[in-house]
Amino acid sequence: MNFLKKHKIAVIVAVVVLVLLYLIFGRGKAAPKFETATAVVGNVVQTVSVTGTVSPVDKADLAFEKGGVVSRIYVAVGDHVNAGDPIAKIDDAADAASYESAQATLADMARGLRPEELAVQESAVAVAETSLSNAKTDAINAAHDAYAKAQSALVTYTDALFNNPSSVNPTITVPTQTYSLQASIDQERTNVTQALSDWSADLAQASTSDAETLITASRTHLAVVKQFMTDLSAIVGWLTTANSGYSQTTINGYTTAVNSALATVNTAADSLATADSSLTTASSGLDQAQSNYSLKLAGNSSESIAAEQAKVDQAAALLAQDTIKSPIDGIVTAVTPSEGEFVAAGSTQFTVQSDGTYKIEAYVPEADIAKVAIGDLASTTLDAYGSNTYFQAKVALIDPAETVIEGVPTYKVTLYFTQKDSRIRSGMTANLDILTDERDNVVSVPYRAVVTDDTGASVVRVVSPNGTSYATTTVATGLKGSDGTVEIISGLKSGDKVVTYVK
Repeated sequence: MNFLKKHKIAVIVAVVVLVLLYLIFGRGKAAPKFETATAVVGNVVQTVSVTGTVSPVDKADLAFEKGGVVSRIYVAVGDHVNAGDPIAKIDDAADAASYESAQATLADMARGLRPEELAVQESAVAVAETSLSNAKTDAINAAHDAYAKAQSALVTYTDALFNNPSSVNPTITVPTQTYSLQASIDQERTNVTQALSDWSADLAQASTSDAETLITASRTHLAVVKQFMTDLSAIVGWLTTANSGYSQTTINGYTTAVNSALATVNTAADSLATADSSLTTASSGLDQAQSNYSLKLAGNSSESIAAEQAKVDQAAALLAQDTIKSPIDGIVTAVTPSEGEFVAAGSTQFTVQSDGTYKIEAYVPEADIAKVAIGDLASTTLDAYGSNTYFQAKVALIDPAETVIEGVPTYKVTLYFTQKDSRIRSGMTANLDILTDERDNVVSVPYRAVVTDDTGASVVRVVSPNGTSYATTTVATGLKGSDGTVEIISGLKSGDKVVTYVK
């Protein structure tokens, strides 16, 4: 009995020892637990997926360039039109009349001058010559009259305020504010004497042929006299009974005399200005009459005919603005006004869009735009027909400038459908998978199998043949596919098992 009991105890101890030995040494040899994938040869495809909107390739919103009453509408919604076909027009009676008038003037310029027309031109020159001759005579008379008025104003009104007024040393007899002011007004009186002397000499030598020169010189001389009287008026205006010792009656008399002198000089200045203006007008009139006569006599030059032709072209352009024409081949999709209705300039009234040719406009985020290139194909579905109906499109344009949408920079990408399809409609929502790159017959693994080691190199963990362990190996990667795979350029071969996840 004791023997059996001792034997059981020994067996139990042996089992416990075996269990302990297994726990200590056996567990360390258990196979590691991880998930794997096999490197395969196939295609790696990179796509960019975005949503866009279908619109016509060509669309024209049409408006009249000027306002008017619609007189004729040539089309209805749904009509097919070709580029250049008329769409509608506004009342063009006034513009048509202007165009016809310009054409008639051009035709008239191209023919020769009739005798009666020549006589009219000769008569116009004669009248203009007479007008200029009279204007010159009037100018000579105005110059003499202005001189007489200036001389009279000095002698009658202002010379009483000076000693020796017409000498080389005139002296003002009334008080002035300062000595320098006294010296200045005395010098001005001397200048007036010289101006009148020069003026008198000009008048003595003047003839009608010198009328323009005489008027100019007379206005200059008179300006010297007027400035003198203006300054003298300021001196007299300063006088009071207190600062001059004169009675108020005397001061008032001086003031009246100077004001009368200024009025006389201003009247003379107005007469000279009128004579000068009349001379200018008469001279210009004669030049114009002679020019017209010469042109009519010689016939219209090529330059003048060209100028008139330009007027005809301008009138034709204005007439053309009264009619809207389609700029594209397509179908009419909007006709807003009715005949007889007034429309404003620049207000869209008609729309023509290309028939059967459509494009897609989509906005690609900044992170993906570098992948997209002109010419890339896109597999497209339209919400209207579900996810199993495909249409092909091609990237035609990428906007260089960004469009910020909800704070994110995006870039507008325009794609054209590669084939016409009657199911496509403007405004439909398009779901695009743009094929941006592809590698054929390359080794690939799931992208999660590639990790980065401490040196920054890309590595994968290759499973041993018995499947119980793995070893790290460096790889070179290529294109990253949109399905989660990545091209392995070197470091793996088809059939290698790699770790994708360690538990």
